Amino acid sequence: MWRQETAMFLSRHVWLPVIIGVALSGNSAPAQHLPPVRRLPVPGVVYPPAGGHAPRPLSPARAVEMALAGETSVRLAAERREEARGRALEARAALLPNLSGVVTRANSAINLAAQGLGGFLPGISSIIVFDTFDARLQLAQQLFDWSAVQRHRATQTARQAAEVEAQLVRQQITGEVLLAYLDVLRAQSLVSAAEREIVTARALVHLAQEQRAAGLATQLDVVRAGVRLAEEDARRAQAQVELEQAQARLRRLMAVPADAELTLTGELRFVPVSTPDVATAQSAALRQRLEVVLARLQYEAATREQAAVAAEHLPSVEVFADYGLNGVRPNRFALPTRTFGVRVNVPVFNGGASFGRLVAEKSRARQRELEVADVQRQVEQEVRLAVVLLSAAAEQVAAAEQAVTLAQREVELAEERFAAGVADNLEVIRAQSALSQARTARIQALAQHVMTRVNWALALGTIEQFQW
Repeated sequence: MWRQETAMFLSRHVWLPVIIGVALSGNSAPAQHLPPVRRLPVPGVVYPPAGGHAPRPLSPARAVEMALAGETSVRLAAERREEARGRALEARAALLPNLSGVVTRANSAINLAAQGLGGFLPGISSIIVFDTFDARLQLAQQLFDWSAVQRHRATQTARQAAEVEAQLVRQQITGEVLLAYLDVLRAQSLVSAAEREIVTARALVHLAQEQRAAGLATQLDVVRAGVRLAEEDARRAQAQVELEQAQARLRRLMAVPADAELTLTGELRFVPVSTPDVATAQSAALRQRLEVVLARLQYEAATREQAAVAAEHLPSVEVFADYGLNGVRPNRFALPTRTFGVRVNVPVFNGGASFGRLVAEKSRARQRELEVADVQRQVEQEVRLAVVLLSAAAEQVAAAEQAVTLAQREVELAEERFAAGVADNLEVIRAQSALSQARTARIQALAQHVMTRVNWALALGTIEQFQW
């Protein structure tokens, strides 16, 4: 509506005074003196750039591929996935053997008097200086640590959640790029439609001028035709602005230069979609939607982290051993020595730290559980709405096609009456306006249907299999 109001404002306050002034001056200038029509991009036509190199055709799949390659959010999701993998490796290390090598070479001076041994032997200093050497391997292995096991499981689940999140970001970018691609197609179609209407309006101006010269029309008929042409010029200008905005958005998503030329190979066309019943679609969406999978994995990770904290009060069992050489120097009195044993760690009291962590993890798990329920309800609502909108969009396309057919017939009849001198060009102008509106409505209906198909694929979680 606001586009029509803008066009009417421009036609009445900018073009209309000029046309009326020319018409009332009695100047019946021929058609070649009218301002030339500026050529605009038309869908399906390739305009080579000034450099002579034809731009690369851009299909929807290619646009998505370029966007995924350069989108920052996709890279961030990949880095978060790598971070989660590192956390999982770190948690697994607590369950694996810990092997280390230690080599010590020291020179020590001990005060025997400080140890209560000085002064017993006359003539012997209380300070004793000696060398020590020790080289050995040390091994430690957890035999039982249920808290570490649960924490490792939690990090594994968190890693799976990060991988799902990365896939979800790719799906979201895919949907956004497809909608931006669609917006460019819609704007190009509107520009093309405005071009056709300008050609028709020019022909009407020519006809009105010829009829007036032959005495079959009045100056008012010429003015009406000029107003009609001005309105179409305004519509074309508005459509061109929308096209530039849509192209700028698509370029930004694709991470290409702002002046890159886009030659889209897709087209607005009606593709029937068979939709199952709402219950079946909702069940499929709950299985396939990555938002649901992600929420469930996050809840599972939270419950396992809670279990890990709860297991901190349980005893843990560890075996340890070391073997090496001990002596004064590596080549003097260096004899093999060893130690091995089992250590049982029984937590008694740590100031309530474990209890505090347990309270926090329980709350976090409950939050994740609420999020799962909320996401499931949202998915069910989106699927239900997508089914309704898809059916309504198909009906709108059928109605728009019928309206265009009827409007074309109306224009034919009005032009025949005007050419025969039975009626003035007011009927023709009204019929052409109705046809222009019908064509615009058909473009909008086709774009709306494609958009509902994209939203339907997003609602089901199958956007990556979307076929234009």
